[in-house]
Amino acid sequence: MAAYEIPPDLLQKRVDFVAAQTRLSALGRAIPSAAAVAALEAEPPTEEQRQEWLTLQGECRRLAVEIQEHTWWGQVDDRKKAEKALREAADKMATRDDAD
Repeated sequence: MAAYEIPPDLLQKRVDFVAAQTRLSALGRAIPSAAAVAALEAEPPTEEQRQEWLTLQGECRRLAVEIQEHTWWGQVDDRKKAEKALREAADKMATRDDAD
């Protein structure tokens, strides 16, 4: 695979995107399902949970668009390989940050 010099802002956007997805997933597991609420097996989400969900969804969408529209993609020779390099670099960066 060709070595890609990933712009720091793009790398940070990817790290932030994965972190937002992780938080959204955790919140999704904490909020009762609509089916459970409809069956009166659980209380509906609180307004705070609903707002947090909407905020995280918006953050994920915004970051996804910013990543996909980054000008760097027009400079790479193989988009799939560049995407893989970005994912791997972001994973490595996140792992390093978690260890600190």
